[in-house]
Amino acid sequence: MSIDDRAVVHHTTCTLDCPDTCSLSVTVLDGRIERIDAAPGNPLTDGWICAKVKRHAERVYAPERVLTPLVRTGPKGAGHFRPATWEEALALVASRMRQAIDEAGPSSVVAFTYNSSAGAVERASASEALFAALGSTVVEHTICAHTAGVAWASVYGEMPSADPLDVVHARLVVVWGANPTVSNTHFPPLVQRAVDAGARLVVIDPRRTAMAARAHLHLAVRPGTDVVLAMAIAGAWQRDGGIDSDFVARHAAGADAFMAEALGWTLEAAAAVCGVEAADIATLAQWWATTKPSMLRIGWGPERNANGGAACRAILALPVLGGHFGVPGSGVIGSTGTDLVTPTLRWPAVRDVPRAQVPMHRIGEWMAPGSGTDVRVLFVQGANPVLMCPDQRAVVAAFEREDVFTVVHEQVLTDTTRYADVVLPATTAFEVDDVAESYGSFTVQPVRRVIEPVGESRSNDGTGLALARAMGFEWELDDLTGVVDDAGPRVVTAARQFVDEVPMHDPDHPGRAVLVDPTQGVPQYVSPAADGPLTLISPASSKLINSMFGEFQSPSTGVRLHPDDAAARGLAAGDSVRVANRQGSIVVPLEVGADVRPGVAVMSKGVWLRNHGADGDGEVWGVNVLTPATADPLAGGACFNDATVDVTPA
Repeated sequence: MSIDDRAVVHHTTCTLDCPDTCSLSVTVLDGRIERIDAAPGNPLTDGWICAKVKRHAERVYAPERVLTPLVRTGPKGAGHFRPATWEEALALVASRMRQAIDEAGPSSVVAFTYNSSAGAVERASASEALFAALGSTVVEHTICAHTAGVAWASVYGEMPSADPLDVVHARLVVVWGANPTVSNTHFPPLVQRAVDAGARLVVIDPRRTAMAARAHLHLAVRPGTDVVLAMAIAGAWQRDGGIDSDFVARHAAGADAFMAEALGWTLEAAAAVCGVEAADIATLAQWWATTKPSMLRIGWGPERNANGGAACRAILALPVLGGHFGVPGSGVIGSTGTDLVTPTLRWPAVRDVPRAQVPMHRIGEWMAPGSGTDVRVLFVQGANPVLMCPDQRAVVAAFEREDVFTVVHEQVLTDTTRYADVVLPATTAFEVDDVAESYGSFTVQPVRRVIEPVGESRSNDGTGLALARAMGFEWELDDLTGVVDDAGPRVVTAARQFVDEVPMHDPDHPGRAVLVDPTQGVPQYVSPAADGPLTLISPASSKLINSMFGEFQSPSTGVRLHPDDAAARGLAAGDSVRVANRQGSIVVPLEVGADVRPGVAVMSKGVWLRNHGADGDGEVWGVNVLTPATADPLAGGACFNDATVDVTPA
């Protein structure tokens, strides 16, 4: 019998932290995944999937896969463990949690549960129910999309995103601070359909990304200056007649104050701050004012600095001022989603206990030795904070604390697991039943178990339930029927922005976008303090999902500079260079390319430490040894792009 004759093909859904949420066809032979490809029936992803997901089975069967519970036997950071049974591991974890609660209260147990690459149930699993019931400290998800989400709510309230499938009808597409070629791969073909039908494409990004290379206009703004560009466009519209006064009168609050601030930015002044040509700003303003329908796709790049909240609010205000809503091909694409999937309905009754909160990106500062923070137990699930959080030196020092009992529930041995007292083996999405909502389309899809759990791995739900029982809770949980009426696959009807009735704000602003935040006021630019002449950005790559898949493939460890910046330092491609600021330094190879604007240094996020060489002191660090744990004033979100550095010969 041939392999094809014996193989079984299953249809499931990708749950990775990506907007696309692809439908998958998984070929299984003798209980083992042999091939992963696209499944039919998804209007966004039908036909093909990204290279990362095609290789996802390499994680499922990675040499680093955690197959049994592990208990630490050496110093934290060394990664020395012995196998243990689930019974032993759960008893040990439960004992330390009870001791912490008895001695220091429930807030001394900290839940660092991110789970961004999980289905709906695994994100809101019994683990979350347990920590809510205990009243433990919760780590806020401030590390990505937090500021952008708060900015959206500030301007639009609960208004949903436009349907990304609608972009094919646009006559102008503005992609601002997003690189969908690597992190939303099914969106660029939709944009190309619009372009083929005569639409113009504008990309605003410090780098000449693949989409920017195909754009009719690319504005390579300095990181952190997006708010200035947006206000200058609004000012140009006010001076040249680009404001849709009727739409603003019906659908905006605070427009007068917003425009008073915007008029302070001339094209020339904005060009000097943003590092682009005034003529290019004028061109964008003119195209946007005179082209309908137009669609804005706002990404998460603008949020990653101290001006991020102001930038996102200013950018989101522009379609309102121009009246770019109401017809197919118009509106703003942000994060999609529905309210049809409600995993917490499965939870047992959880008493309403006040919980302390900690910003995720400030965990190193909060847990610093000698900080006085009374944390006794740290439970990490679906996260790799040692690698992904800013101020990596502080994070490592915090995770080295012997007085904090650290538990990591993880699929493979990551940089964070090296600091764990107990590692619990976690399932992948191929080993659980779940349901998935997309944040890049309006779909609901089933996640189906296609193989049995590898080794002794358990789901978030199973781990949380077992730990709850070890803590004395007599819980039973409902199955997926309590989560969603119909797991699909199905397409959810999307509301038309400013046409269909959706709650936008409080009764004082019914049906109106609010352009002046009640706390932060009008969007304003604050000139950042610099620690070096180059702004360091650390974007996503085509290789990883955050840091996932770093066990078998890695982006370059290098730093990329514009040729002018390299020449000014006497550097050439391939040189070993030191990237440094007062926070830390890292030695990496130099890459040189005109796809990076002058004044910017680029290093990929998520590169595992084992791919980096040791510095002069024998220490190994990643890009986040250089990024600060600063916070945006609107939302308290992470500001990775506040990092400034210099690059010198190593």
